[in-house]
Amino acid sequence: MTNFLKISAVSFFLFGLVGVNSACAALVPCGTEADPEACTLCHLWELISNIINFISFSLAIPVAVLLFVIAGILFVVSGGNEQRTGLAKTIFTNTVIGLVIIFCSWLLIDTLVKTIAGDLKGIIGAWNDFPTCE
Repeated sequence: MTNFLKISAVSFFLFGLVGVNSACAALVPCGTEADPEACTLCHLWELISNIINFISFSLAIPVAVLLFVIAGILFVVSGGNEQRTGLAKTIFTNTVIGLVIIFCSWLLIDTLVKTIAGDLKGIIGAWNDFPTCE
């Protein structure tokens, strides 16, 4: 049991290192080899938008899927052991709660920004769609 968790944690960490390296290139909108343009304040807003989208969609969903798979494997191989079954149920529950928190916070921010900026409907779109830098 503990060996399985150790192997899962190490493989998740190594997989994460590879994924983060490729994701960092897509997060930073300026000052890279592909775009040597100097960074401006507009690029800061674009970076914030990229980070929000990366955490909300590109990171949270694959991690949740991985946790569901690990919990499912634990549940199937538990062999009637109540401690392992309880651990699998806890992982399922905590993963669902985490996803609900992430997406409810996204929805709450969206609702607040649209309510506060209600008069600017022609100017402002979705709160996480910042204008791109020219």
